[in-house]
Amino acid sequence: MNEQEWRCSHCGKLLGIIRDERIHLKFARGHEYIVGFPGISVCRSCRTLNEVIDPSATHIISTRQTKAC
Repeated sequence: MNEQEWRCSHCGKLLGIIRDERIHLKFARGHEYIVGFPGISVCRSCRTLNEVIDPSATHIISTRQTKAC
């Protein structure tokens, strides 16, 4: 099984685990999701928007800061 960490491009916080052409996302209170590509996530720590398009990508494809509401 090939696993790769998906981390925020700004602060390095773990966003998910890329495994078997899917992204495993895990949140507080037992919330878990297995999603396909592309994957887009806002970092819970620094609010940077992160996107991964291809499971073979080793870096975040595009990022931008978002405003906290």
